[in-house]
Amino acid sequence: MIGTWIFNLMFGLFGFFLVFLLSFTGNTILTTFIRSFITFISFFLIGYIFRWMFAYIKGNQEEMKTVENSQLPMQKDKEIEQLLNSLSDEEAQKVAQYIRSLLNDHHKTN
Repeated sequence: MIGTWIFNLMFGLFGFFLVFLLSFTGNTILTTFIRSFITFISFFLIGYIFRWMFAYIKGNQEEMKTVENSQLPMQKDKEIEQLLNSLSDEEAQKVAQYIRSLLNDHHKTN
């Protein structure tokens, strides 16, 4: 995951102080602390979700860069071009859909 638990702590403290400052004038001090503490725990846990999402996004970008940087040999490029030129639009769409399904299956297993 990206970051550390300190990010979660800071995110939780942000939520704590936000709720504390907004509810201090309208509630008793005990109610304010309880609501702020519940918000702190919620924000702390939500921080893990955010860190997981950022790590997932960053991981996908690195995989895409790896695929873009990989080069096929010249002979295979020519074979692929010939194959693509011989396909009709409908066949090309079917091939594209099949490749998408393979990629989705690959991402689900990782």
